[in-house]
Amino acid sequence: MSSAVAAIPELKVPATVSAAVARLMMQYVHAIDNDQLEHWPQCFTENCVYQIIPRTAHEQGHPIGVWHCDNRGMLEDRVSSIREVNVYEPHVYRHIIGPTEILEFTDGAYRAQTSYIVVRTMHDGEMSVFSAGRYVDEIVVAQDQALLRRRIVVTDSARFDTLVVIPI
Repeated sequence: MSSAVAAIPELKVPATVSAAVARLMMQYVHAIDNDQLEHWPQCFTENCVYQIIPRTAHEQGHPIGVWHCDNRGMLEDRVSSIREVNVYEPHVYRHIIGPTEILEFTDGAYRAQTSYIVVRTMHDGEMSVFSAGRYVDEIVVAQDQALLRRRIVVTDSARFDTLVVIPI
């Protein structure tokens, strides 16, 4: 079973929706990359799902991955934990994302996918590719603002050389 998703060729996406989705993607990665994690949960609806799962597990239909949060409050708790509880070697991420492909509109949300790569820089300056994969999203748009109702981070590899502390 492949996790590839095909777009509906005749789907016409309004320019305002495309612009709102592009802003959302930018806000999402900038909140993480610029260590403004308190803004990251604001990219999601109150009732949301955020999951990080390796591609092989996703393709096999496994329900739980590396991370699983099922509402914005859980995302906010993650941020609080990162700031106040977790002990980890200091590092930062830099995302490079591809264009978002909007696949379809169903159940009041746009289904979309976006390829990403994350470079991790450690406190000593060492850089490495931390993760690559794609975001599989359900995005709601209201009054020209887009929010993630569901984001599944499908990582190409199941290997992480360190604990996934910061969202991808």
